Amino acid sequence: MPFRVEEIRDRAQRLRSDVVRAHYRLRSGREERSSLAELYREHRLLLNPGVLPAIQRELSEAYGDERGRLKALFSWVAGQQIEAALAPLEDELRSWETGATVTLAEREIPLRRVPDWIVRADDRGERLAWERARHRRIEEAAALRLDVAHREREAVARLGLGDYIEARERLAGLDFRHTGRAASAILQGTESLYRKAFAEETGRRIDTGAGPASPSDALWLMGMRWLGRPFEVQPLYPQVRRTLEATGLPLARDGSVTTDFDRRPLKDERSFTAAIEVPGDIVLVVCPLGGWIDARALLHELGHTLHHAFSSPAFAWEERALGDDSVGECFALLFEELTLDLGWIESATGLSGDALEEYGSLAGFLRLYRLRREAARLLWELELASSDRPGELADRYAEILSDATGFAHQPVTYLTDHLRGFRSARRLRGWMLSAIMLDRLQKRFGGEWFRNPAAGQFVLEVLSAGQRDDAVQLATQLGADGLTVDPLLARVERWR
Repeated sequence: MPFRVEEIRDRAQRLRSDVVRAHYRLRSGREERSSLAELYREHRLLLNPGVLPAIQRELSEAYGDERGRLKALFSWVAGQQIEAALAPLEDELRSWETGATVTLAEREIPLRRVPDWIVRADDRGERLAWERARHRRIEEAAALRLDVAHREREAVARLGLGDYIEARERLAGLDFRHTGRAASAILQGTESLYRKAFAEETGRRIDTGAGPASPSDALWLMGMRWLGRPFEVQPLYPQVRRTLEATGLPLARDGSVTTDFDRRPLKDERSFTAAIEVPGDIVLVVCPLGGWIDARALLHELGHTLHHAFSSPAFAWEERALGDDSVGECFALLFEELTLDLGWIESATGLSGDALEEYGSLAGFLRLYRLRREAARLLWELELASSDRPGELADRYAEILSDATGFAHQPVTYLTDHLRGFRSARRLRGWMLSAIMLDRLQKRFGGEWFRNPAAGQFVLEVLSAGQRDDAVQLATQLGADGLTVDPLLARVERWR
């Protein structure tokens, strides 16, 4: 039977809401069982082989904004056909993750809660022990994760869009290898500054007598629990809301934006934003670990929430909910940068004097660590995608990530750290765009732009466009010469 694009759009919009809602309920710890395969069966019309050709026929005759909308629709539906093929394995893997536990010193906890214990473990031997115990459990699902990786390649190949990287680039409308070159430039341009900062910050706080610094040490540093409660979500959130109100960007009070800060045994350790309807039903989810890491997560997800909540309903669904995710990442990183503004930190937390200066030094280092880690992860994912034997690249993953960050990554995490579909490239583009956005705000409205309603109005205008424009288009609109690493590298110099 012939497929009408309007019907495909309607079905796609419903599927997206259902998928986001399902991911929210599972990742927030409200449900234990993953049922993605069942969900995709309910929406099987979009999996029909005739759906993508129907969109392509319309696309061949479209122009202007409608052409952009159809391209976004095609890419998203194709991506969901890939996800549907992986859903049975994903259900098995996610259900295993929610049921898995880790035992150490006669204490048994859910696998997802191990980061809680690492962040709170001031004794380095204890946190290294939790890390090793977690790795042992992760290794049990290694074959299943590798099976997912192979099945993904098969599903991408069935689309007939070229080899794996080429197909993913065509679906995203991005040049991932170009972004990979930007990643290399970021690592090279920050090398000297990072090595010095790494030596200072780890030398001050980590006793490496038991071995080199590890990702568990980095996680513990991000807690900064020695600074006390001011950085935890509940005391900080009212301060954040006051900042938004001063800027003229208050979170909606009509129920369209809700927050989920509760602790649950099966809640994912990674905070996230669930944009179930854009705008209209947004959930800002912080998974509390304790300390500064929660403050960073709150501000990061706040940027995502604002981006979705202020997207204008006047634009088409594809322009609000689909498109280039680099734009949303830009706003997340823009608000996260408040953690480096010592004036804002002092007013929001009461931290002052030497403690504030010491905090600023460590926070700048940790932001640089996260940037370099993202750049290295993209380079690793490009190597992984180019290999015919992904199961043999675990050691290469550990080598790339360890060299870039100084924290000794272990081969066993090589697939748990993998973001399907080159999401790391979008994140890195978000880093570059956020530097351009912040530079524009500070030059036009001053260093404390976040207290200026005029700046808030400027940001609101950009937010309202949703993801109609991609990161390159938005960078150009902001007065930059395209999306390059130079503004980001200039910004990095101010982090230390």
